Amino acid sequence: MHQLFVRTLSLLFIAFISCAEVHARQAPADTLRAPGMSGLLFQAEAEPDAYRNSIVPVPAVAYTPETGLMLGAVVFYQFKPAGAGDETRASQLFATGIYTLKSQIILEGGTTLIRPGETWIHNLYGGYNYFPALYYAPGFDSLDDSERTVEYRRLFLQADFLQNRGNNWYAGPVINFGRVWDVVIPENDDGSIPAAWARGNPENNTIAGLGFSVRFDTRNSIMTPTEGRYFEITPVVNPSVAGSKGFSSMYLDARRYWQPEPLPGTIVAAHFSGFFTTGDVPFQAMPGLGGDNIGRGYYFGRFNDQNVAQLQLELRQHLWWRFGAVAFASAGEVWNRFEDFTLSNPKYAGGAGLRFNLNPRDSMNIRIDYGFGAHGNGLYLTIGEAF
Repeated sequence: MHQLFVRTLSLLFIAFISCAEVHARQAPADTLRAPGMSGLLFQAEAEPDAYRNSIVPVPAVAYTPETGLMLGAVVFYQFKPAGAGDETRASQLFATGIYTLKSQIILEGGTTLIRPGETWIHNLYGGYNYFPALYYAPGFDSLDDSERTVEYRRLFLQADFLQNRGNNWYAGPVINFGRVWDVVIPENDDGSIPAAWARGNPENNTIAGLGFSVRFDTRNSIMTPTEGRYFEITPVVNPSVAGSKGFSSMYLDARRYWQPEPLPGTIVAAHFSGFFTTGDVPFQAMPGLGGDNIGRGYYFGRFNDQNVAQLQLELRQHLWWRFGAVAFASAGEVWNRFEDFTLSNPKYAGGAGLRFNLNPRDSMNIRIDYGFGAHGNGLYLTIGEAF
């Protein structure tokens, strides 16, 4: 969920014991809820199968050397718009606000709005960041000492508008805007930028892209899928604007979820992700390997270049009450040009984690994962499944 936000909260402690569920107006029945799980609802207030909109606030406290103490909150709202029935999956809205004792700010929010009958799906995500982040030299064999802490201010907005074209296919336009300024990177002793940044040199820049997305989606839930398939292909053109050089990108995403009959309470999930670019890609838009969603164990962007492809497999097991456990493994690679693609140095990662379901009526998990790879490890605490 949102690379910059999760990277900064890699040591996050979520006080989920103090979480509260505030249930809003009723909506029609939801077929996606876990069978037999009534959650925290008062049955006298609604029919047993009535879907209840819910707000889940999560306080957050964290510490990193770059930021000092971080304080803030994450709020999730799961809901169905008026007129939505059991044929419509639940929508989501989230907002985050983080402030550090070094006067750094993370403000992000977004929504996945599913219209009644799933005639349209709108995704909107944006925010403002002022935060130091680690960046590495591009290339599949970049060294650990190429690491630089880059500071900048960033304003961004991503949105798509997908119309249901029938048979679980959705298609529509995509817009992408980003503005980066006040970029600061440690220089060499002679005042020059390190040679490691031959591609994607850090500088003030603006991205304004327009694309078109085609998706196939039979998942039974957006937040916590347990069955179904998902496929996406999204090309985007980012022309030269405000002095920035243009580039183009192609994003591919394929997922599958199934429940083996001999293994009750077990879910197997597989995921492929590919991000391919051409042109002069700005440093903050360079495709990277790792993060909280795929390649867990690698700091996002530890390996980055013009192209990246990753594959992961996850085994999810319900344990008891609202608790579950997962095990995961992944492999990926980055490269500059397709003619230079090689699998001589693949990046493997793996790990395990725990889950706690905040909202059994429409599953939403707190996710605690520990991943490790040959070039690092990481602790990930956030909300929602990795994919």
